[in-house]
Amino acid sequence: MASSKKLVVKFDPETPDKPSCEFLIPFISDNGEIAFLGTKSGTISHYGLVILTNRAVTEIDLFAKLIDTGRTDIDEATYLQLFSSFLDAMQKVKIGNIVEIKGSSNRQVNFNVLSQTPSGFTR
Repeated sequence: MASSKKLVVKFDPETPDKPSCEFLIPFISDNGEIAFLGTKSGTISHYGLVILTNRAVTEIDLFAKLIDTGRTDIDEATYLQLFSSFLDAMQKVKIGNIVEIKGSSNRQVNFNVLSQTPSGFTR
């Protein structure tokens, strides 16, 4: 079972120094693309900030967060595979990186590192 102490929170380029407390998880949009979904607001986000949490999170924890957003039309096996790939990809990014999510048709997650720090982000 994959796990990580690193997760992604919502990042707003308009206010890069403002901390966010909304976690982002991967989500398969209606058009089949993989995007970030806010666990509180249920909205899609383009950018995320990699942070360190105080405990390891597993794909089961992420699946529970997805269920908590009110989504009912989800395939458990597909999302567990997606979350496992997401947690594996988290090992390749550093805390403080600004990332956007990329995904492939076989539900493999990768990140584009857009900036090493929030203050260095330009778009």
